[in-house]
Amino acid sequence: MTVERTVSTAALDDEDHRNGLSIQVAASAADSSSTREREVIAAFSEITTEAITDAKLEDLLCLVGQKLCQLMGVTRCSLYLRHAGGKYRGAAGYCEETGNISEAVKRQESGFADDLFSQEVISTKQPVVIHDALNDPRPHHRTMAHWDVRAMLGVPLIFDDEVIGLIFVDTRGREHRYTDEDIEVARLFARLSALFISQAMLNARLRGQAAEIARNNATLAYLGDVHHKLTSAVLEGADITTVVRLLSELSAKPVVLYNNNFEVLTWAAPPALAFDAPPVLTEKVRAMPSVRQTLSELSVSTPSAVVPASLAVGLGRRHLLCRMVIEGTPSGFLGIVEVGRSLEPIDANIAERGAMVLALQMLSERRQIETEGQARDDYLSDLLRNSRDKEHLVRRGPQFGIDLSIPHVLIRFSVDDAPGKLSASATQNLVTRTFQDVLGIPAPPAVRLPGAVIVLIPLTTGDNAEIEALRQQVTAVRDRLSGQLALGATIISSACHTSVDYPHAHRELREIGSIARSFDWHSRILTLDELGLFRVVISSGHVKEAVHFAHTFVRAVRDHDDGTLLETWRAFVAAEGKAQATAVALGVHENTIRYRLGKIKEITQKDPTGLDSLLSARMAFQVLDLAGE
Repeated sequence: MTVERTVSTAALDDEDHRNGLSIQVAASAADSSSTREREVIAAFSEITTEAITDAKLEDLLCLVGQKLCQLMGVTRCSLYLRHAGGKYRGAAGYCEETGNISEAVKRQESGFADDLFSQEVISTKQPVVIHDALNDPRPHHRTMAHWDVRAMLGVPLIFDDEVIGLIFVDTRGREHRYTDEDIEVARLFARLSALFISQAMLNARLRGQAAEIARNNATLAYLGDVHHKLTSAVLEGADITTVVRLLSELSAKPVVLYNNNFEVLTWAAPPALAFDAPPVLTEKVRAMPSVRQTLSELSVSTPSAVVPASLAVGLGRRHLLCRMVIEGTPSGFLGIVEVGRSLEPIDANIAERGAMVLALQMLSERRQIETEGQARDDYLSDLLRNSRDKEHLVRRGPQFGIDLSIPHVLIRFSVDDAPGKLSASATQNLVTRTFQDVLGIPAPPAVRLPGAVIVLIPLTTGDNAEIEALRQQVTAVRDRLSGQLALGATIISSACHTSVDYPHAHRELREIGSIARSFDWHSRILTLDELGLFRVVISSGHVKEAVHFAHTFVRAVRDHDDGTLLETWRAFVAAEGKAQATAVALGVHENTIRYRLGKIKEITQKDPTGLDSLLSARMAFQVLDLAGE
């Protein structure tokens, strides 16, 4: 009995001892768990204080990473946040050795196709442990090797049952064993962190929106000031060059105004840049497919675009181009060049507003020019029709750049009015612009009439030599126009010295223009002075009779001509009845001329040296020449 009692007592004592150890272990575990929870709460106390101060999102995330490292006994933590499109991009990071590593983490991305580790954390919404990062197939091995990761724990940041971010912890270059308690602490920490982080993200978005609203308000205020300056300048009488100069000042960059062919109309640049020529888009640059595509896409809905720099074709600067449209028609480009300062979004607004103001100004100037041109055309019509008194015409002339105190000539271009040709105004403008280019004078007054354009050209003396010199210039004008207009005869009037000369000259031009069509003078340039007595015939309306007279007058000599008589008779008339001059012209002896004149007298029964015969012969030969016979 004693032995049994002793054994029983010993057994009871041993059981009590084991129970005591279990109670101690449980108590120790409870104390440890309680301690970790208190550490988590203490860590979040600091994070809460930081969050309350409205700290930057990056600073708050960096603090979260630091506290988690301390709780987990690891040395590195990186945090990723979900962005639009579902991508998870690096947001912040902490390393015990170097501190804030956010800039390096921001260059990283998680959850992509080859990152099965992150995808598992996202899809399961649970912590995931990698014990051997270099051999486990789930992580992206190149990233693991770059960051020297051996073991890693990934924990989702969950808010409103959605993964808004990811937390990764590891100890750089060393193994680390993550216990179940570590994982639970990380899960708890991530859950609490998600609350603060989601609020911080919301605050960051609100601050960003507020800042964007403030920037937009500032931009609107600035653009309002830009618009006010531009419109005020125009209202004060600023021309296009002044407006372009103002745009250059507002943008602090060179500004170039082009026409549709990219010819520079005007330009300006800040004086500090010391430009002596505009920075333009060359034809070589515009021929690039990318540039052609950019230019072709400019429209009302896409008013501006940037042509990127391309050193391969010599384009070292970016060009912001804005399409100018006037009355629905493309009318040029406004360019701002990236020199001195970088192009900014505000430059596009400046260019678009500037292009609008310039388009309106150009439209206004065009309307004014058209109005003034119409008034000048009306004045010239009055001058040609003699529908106003002389004093009125002389007084109003200087208003249109016409000084009737100096001589002028009228030049009549016969023009085909067939359908499909240029409009009347376009034809008139083409003719006057060509005169401007060839003669180097301002665009001359002109009027478009049915079948013709009449141009008024000032002279210096009005003598025959000056008109003959002008005839050579008119030939150059006609050569340029011949490829663009269907031209008939071109006729130059005699010099007009008084207002009453113009209606008479215009009437003669019209009458000779009509005769020119009959004689098929479509390629000739005539002066009224060279027509001589034929002008009288034309004015009488007996052109057919004049041609019949000419043929009858020379028929007898022509019928008996041996090839020399008619030639001699023409030369004798051209030499004004002088035998010696005729001999020199034909290269024969003077007696030969007298012999031939005798034969002509014998055939015609008229003395070719007589004044009456000379006048008749002159008229006959001139008619035949003009008739092309």
